[in-house]
Amino acid sequence: MGGMYPYVCSSFAGPGVGNLRFRDRLDELGVKVLRVVNVHDKMPMIPGIILNECVPSVLQKLFEMSPWCYSHVGVELALDHKKSPFLKETNDPVCIHNLEGLFHLLDGYHSKDSRFRLASRRDIALVNKTCDFLKDHFLVPPNWWETENRGLIRDTAGHWMQPQRHDIGDHLHT
Repeated sequence: MGGMYPYVCSSFAGPGVGNLRFRDRLDELGVKVLRVVNVHDKMPMIPGIILNECVPSVLQKLFEMSPWCYSHVGVELALDHKKSPFLKETNDPVCIHNLEGLFHLLDGYHSKDSRFRLASRRDIALVNKTCDFLKDHFLVPPNWWETENRGLIRDTAGHWMQPQRHDIGDHLHT
């Protein structure tokens, strides 16, 4: 059904979306799914916190048609915000479930065995758009997102852009 190319889906901090039959059907269709999660985020475990793909197979078969038995699909890329030298250690679910935080973690992840190192020029201030996740010494105010201008300023040519920030170098050794 998919032709020459497989269907591909990337999910960020998403919950389980179907039961075991749904997962099997995606496999049959060749749908490739990458689930990106923060290991400290509880939201991807809901629903299905009790009945999920981790229960014994006898129970899975018994409850496979149940709307309460959810199963994750695809491959999980589990990221840990505690490995970023930019982020605070926090249990705040707003920070832990933050999409900008996940983009930051994805940018700095290279492998399980390598140290966190940002690969793009993506401004770390984006992490604090709607929460207070960056360490205080980076001087990015929490929740800086302004509804009126969306945090952007106009340059001399009249174009909207992000304000210039100082280059933080190749990670501060703190």
